Amino acid sequence: MINYEADSPVYAQIAELLRARIERGEWEPRQRLPSVTHLEQEFGVARQTVLQALGVLRDLGIVYTVRNRGSFVKLGAGFVTVITVEPGMRIIVRQPSDSERRELDLPHDGSVVVVERPGAAVEVLPADKVEIRGPES
Repeated sequence: MINYEADSPVYAQIAELLRARIERGEWEPRQRLPSVTHLEQEFGVARQTVLQALGVLRDLGIVYTVRNRGSFVKLGAGFVTVITVEPGMRIIVRQPSDSERRELDLPHDGSVVVVERPGAAVEVLPADKVEIRGPES
């Protein structure tokens, strides 16, 4: 919770709370954080305070922001994402679009893995950061 009497500014407290949630795994690498409006309501603060908190996380290399899309978790983005194949899942490797190349910071010759799960959002991941495993038996 926010302590308005603490020595630490409110935006720094929010940044620390968001960082702790990211480190606990509430949001995975490359996953979008809640919108600024949602965070304003959640913490009961002004928009500028949320933007300052996100700026702190950007400066620390924990999140990155894509204009008109939102802020995304960067922490751990250098690690490999393990995908275990499940029934009904579809996995495709392809060349990225220009926007995907920018958003994922891919080299010119990089590829992406597109993961489609029934009833879930489609994931687009850098191919060099994905390990695909068969079902466990």
